[in-house]
Amino acid sequence: MRKFLLPAIIMGVGAFILTMGLLFKFYAYPRLAVVPLDQNTTQVVQDPDAEFFDADNVEPGSGELTTTARIIGDPEASEQASEETGRDVAVWNSGQVSDNNGDNIPMDGSTEVLVFDRHTGEAINCCGESKNGEEVKRDGLLVKFPFDTQPVDTYMWWDSTVGKSFPVKYEGEEDLQGMNVYKFTQEVPTTKYSSRELPGNLFGGEPDAPAVTADRYYSNKRTFWVDPVTGVVLDRVEEQKQEFRHDGKTLNALETTSRFTPETVDKNVEEYKSKSSLLNMVQTTFPLVFTILGILLILAGLILSLIIGRRRDPEPVRTDDRDGDPVFGPSNPDAETSPRRDLRGH
Repeated sequence: MRKFLLPAIIMGVGAFILTMGLLFKFYAYPRLAVVPLDQNTTQVVQDPDAEFFDADNVEPGSGELTTTARIIGDPEASEQASEETGRDVAVWNSGQVSDNNGDNIPMDGSTEVLVFDRHTGEAINCCGESKNGEEVKRDGLLVKFPFDTQPVDTYMWWDSTVGKSFPVKYEGEEDLQGMNVYKFTQEVPTTKYSSRELPGNLFGGEPDAPAVTADRYYSNKRTFWVDPVTGVVLDRVEEQKQEFRHDGKTLNALETTSRFTPETVDKNVEEYKSKSSLLNMVQTTFPLVFTILGILLILAGLILSLIIGRRRDPEPVRTDDRDGDPVFGPSNPDAETSPRRDLRGH
């Protein structure tokens, strides 16, 4: 039995390693591929040459436009939302401010409560989701793409300005500071989303013309550079246009091509490069290597046990000579034997 101990040990180690490979894939990865509940990030997009309606001076203006977005996770609200829905939910508070002149009064700003699935990034309608204090029902992706992002055209991204999601198109792979990223684009068609009272003279009226109510229209083209492992947007461009329309006349409200600042991109790459690499190993490399190694060890143990079984010495067979003395010989009855010499010389 001792001869079979080594094959048993080898097969036992192989079974353990194979189990570890499966645990990496089906246990560890799903628990690691989730957004944090205590998220705390700041991202900045900037356009040095934006054109906009200068509300301070009530006239068209131009110059640098900076938009700063801050996201802070709410772990307590997230846990409560997860209990209510039976899903793994994140609740994040978002604040965004656009500034065109650096004073204390921003050009635009908003606050939002974002509720979404921690794995897929898809919006979930519950638990206090809102914009500027008013309830809103969202759909599609809100702040990131899903973990294990696929090169497909089926994703939808929520546009907060018009309150609707639009399709996202896959454009190919690119390299971003040593990281392989997927490039996606989104087209938001020209859409009316609000109205505003403005001086009538802005639309060709007399200097003392009464105020008019102008409709505000908006369009946007977004470009995302996404880490496919984590689904994080590492870089982003928004080509946005807004205009006021009244009585067949238009007034430029905003025309900008804003992009994450180099500092924001550097910070994103620095933070997620190692996380992406480790998560990718847990999802693919570790399961593959451990599974192959485990199967090879199990097969090696089986083969070794067969070899040992075939090499075992045959059991001797007892026979009696003519004088009744025991004689041990080969078990094969057809084996040749030497003729017996009489010990007494007869």
